[in-house]
Amino acid sequence: MKFVLILLVAILIQADERFVLVGNHNFPVDKLSKFQIKQIYLKKARFIDGVAITPINYQAQNLLRKRFEKSIFSMSQKRLKRYWLKEHYLGRRAPVVQKSIKSALLFVVRVDGAVAYVPYSQADVDVKILYEE
Repeated sequence: MKFVLILLVAILIQADERFVLVGNHNFPVDKLSKFQIKQIYLKKARFIDGVAITPINYQAQNLLRKRFEKSIFSMSQKRLKRYWLKEHYLGRRAPVVQKSIKSALLFVVRVDGAVAYVPYSQADVDVKILYEE
């Protein structure tokens, strides 16, 4: 029971904390705008300065993902779901999904061009902050 309570508190704190978008230190630019992030996560922008961009997402029920989508896309989850359904039938894939913030950060550090949104408190020296909420 204690474990569940601690987990719930941790999730609520994470959901309330501001997020940042991070890339590794080889990322071709130092900052991204909200518009650029939207284009990257909708897979309308696939390259920056010749580097292939790989956006990282979390599972659909993840509270950080919900907060990110609300802030960046300014569209309902239903509309976003319809967008990806249409893109799927056109042969385009949604962003890569990672199960945890830790795995997303490891992916970003190891893969040039990868970007992920994480809680501000978890953006460490191994990554470059490209956008702050």
